Amino acid sequence: MTQAPRHTAASAPATATVLRLVLDIAPGQHVLACLPPSSTLQALEGNIVLGFGPLICGQVLHARRQTLAAGQALSQDGGATSTWVQLGNPGRQTVHAVLIEAVPQPGGLAQAWAWMKARWTAAGGSGARAPGGVGTAH
Repeated sequence: MTQAPRHTAASAPATATVLRLVLDIAPGQHVLACLPPSSTLQALEGNIVLGFGPLICGQVLHARRQTLAAGQALSQDGGATSTWVQLGNPGRQTVHAVLIEAVPQPGGLAQAWAWMKARWTAAGGSGARAPGGVGTAH
């Protein structure tokens, strides 16, 4: 039996590659999630209690709480740092949420390194070395 894909109402920029992670949280369960810059957490079904605050030994010390109802979303500012959030399900039914984040594109240095690596691999694999050149046995 196949499952129909889940569609979300949240949209991301068409030019950016995005990652969508669907979270299913059982009743009474708490999940720790990291919200990177420019990400969005959207409640699809049910209410989700969000706990914010400092993270100590894998636990969020709750400085403030917020509830996301179905259809509501929490967006991280692009200039903000990553934030740890505790997601809790206070209800009696499984709640569903989706975390949407942009996949970082490689910077100029990473692109240059990939280009050099590809050239090096192509040159090494061709075996076209002159007699007496570097890398040949005498």
